[in-house]
Amino acid sequence: MNRFILLSLIITLFIASCSKGDDNQEEIIVDEFEQIYSCVSYDDLLDPKNTNQDDLIQYWTKFVEDVKCSRGGPDYSELNPSLNIFFEYRSAAQITAGVTPDHIAYSTFTGYCNDSRVNVGVLYNEWTEKNLLQRLWIMYHEFGHDVYKYEHSNDPADIMYPSSTRSDIDLNDFIEAKDRMLKRSFPGIRYISCPGE
Repeated sequence: MNRFILLSLIITLFIASCSKGDDNQEEIIVDEFEQIYSCVSYDDLLDPKNTNQDDLIQYWTKFVEDVKCSRGGPDYSELNPSLNIFFEYRSAAQITAGVTPDHIAYSTFTGYCNDSRVNVGVLYNEWTEKNLLQRLWIMYHEFGHDVYKYEHSNDPADIMYPSSTRSDIDLNDFIEAKDRMLKRSFPGIRYISCPGE
């Protein structure tokens, strides 16, 4: 009788340890996905250990690198030598009163109607609530306005869609959207008009 109990216990432990191992293996498989090709890596901006959330210039640097790599140029760092990429901060009184902005970031007339200048503002409180991939998406959206003079798109899958970036996007969603943006190949593309154009 004791042998039977001992044998049952050993079989139960063996099955439990095998099941546990299988669960771990399943988690790894679920977490893996095949990344589509991009000629630049976004690892530096998507790794919380390597990314300084307060450094907005790193997004400009990545955008410039991406355009040169994906399209062969131009070098927007040379074409836009005047950079004004900055955070705005709401006061404690505004936050307490529930004053909420209707945007996370914005570009202005002084940026998109001036080919030598980039002028992008980002609301700090809202920025810190976004994940790293959303931040990348937001900055490419603003550079789309400022550099390419794009108006908003009607397609939620496009970087130029006006609403805040969804939290369920993955890197492949971003790569596909930024490729369409950089190649000027998203449907319904429209441009901001500036005086004298």
